[in-house]
Amino acid sequence: MSFLRRAAAALLLTALAVQPALARRRPALKVERVFLLYRHGVRAPLDGEAAIQAYRHPPLPRWSTPESLLTPHGAEALRRLGAWQRQEFAAAGLLPARGCPAAGQLAIWTNTVSRTITSGQALADGVAPGCSVPIGHLAADVHDPLFEPIEAGAVPFDANAAVADILRYTGGATGIARLHAAAIQTFENILGCDTGPKPCDILNAPGEIAASADGKGIRLSGPIDITSGTAQVFLLQYLEGMPRAQVGWGRATPKRLAEISRLHALLFDVHVRSPYMAPRIAGPMARRLLAALTAPEGAAVTLLVGHDNNIAALASLVHTHFQIPGYGRDDPPPGGAIGFELVREGRNGPQYVRAFYEAATPIQIRNLTRFGGTLRPARMPLTLGPCDPGRTGRCTLEAFTRALENLLVG
Repeated sequence: MSFLRRAAAALLLTALAVQPALARRRPALKVERVFLLYRHGVRAPLDGEAAIQAYRHPPLPRWSTPESLLTPHGAEALRRLGAWQRQEFAAAGLLPARGCPAAGQLAIWTNTVSRTITSGQALADGVAPGCSVPIGHLAADVHDPLFEPIEAGAVPFDANAAVADILRYTGGATGIARLHAAAIQTFENILGCDTGPKPCDILNAPGEIAASADGKGIRLSGPIDITSGTAQVFLLQYLEGMPRAQVGWGRATPKRLAEISRLHALLFDVHVRSPYMAPRIAGPMARRLLAALTAPEGAAVTLLVGHDNNIAALASLVHTHFQIPGYGRDDPPPGGAIGFELVREGRNGPQYVRAFYEAATPIQIRNLTRFGGTLRPARMPLTLGPCDPGRTGRCTLEAFTRALENLLVG
């Protein structure tokens, strides 16, 4: 018996030793295509974005760039990110290491507003410097269904059904705010309205989620509506490189900016992340994603430039969450992208889809970091809930396609 035990132990040790060797011999995954959906780069604040007129605060600093437009600083940050990504695309064999991409290798499409078009050009200048890469987009007065599907009439939409589902998903304007009372208190401190004879009480401001008057959208009022846009303005001040004394009047430290960044992300919980809204906002984009990964003559690299709500909706559709260092959970950084790779195991093996989020950190954008070597933008692998219950980090192409198609409407 002792001999049999020794023999069995020897066989077990041999098997255990062979397993790592087999794992090492497993065919490598080769990236065949990549699809990236970007948020435009750093812009000047939108008209009325800082909804703090009712609260005591010092004057906001002036911007040299007109409202809503991509700033020169934001364009340069995107160009540097694009230059880094060119190295990554070349290393994967998707684009040539030098010279211009061949016709059909690189496709860029943006929404119709100025900040997305100029962001697409800045990315192209980084990914393909000196090359005449066309930046595709529709006319300025047209709603592109990829980015504005409800406005374009590309999907069915019932505002009352949407509101009912959003209320279930968020707990309502008051409920969602109370879950983030600490961040709202930090926001009040930055604003400077939390002291004095009549301290502000944004948390208890009356709020509502309702259908818009024309029945074509969602109307939000209350704490998240008050804080989300202004939190974004403070972050944009920091990213733009304004003197620290001007970033939230010197009270918005990087740590505080990350905390109130979550308030900006909550805007998307209301408008795009619910089970009713996500398939409608992200549906046309999801179909474009599938085509980019599978069309026989598709580009090796597809870059689309839209808005934060487009990214939040697509992330919600595939049941994933993200957080880049320096930002709040699920808050899409300016110039960052959610990405999907089509990879193949070995030469003729199965194909898989992997997802990730890539963006420069706030300090990298502020300092206009030149990426290379160990200086890299942040990259976070994402799970794909509908087709990867085991959280392996990838889905077979067939399972990903089937799961996505089952989630779409219209």
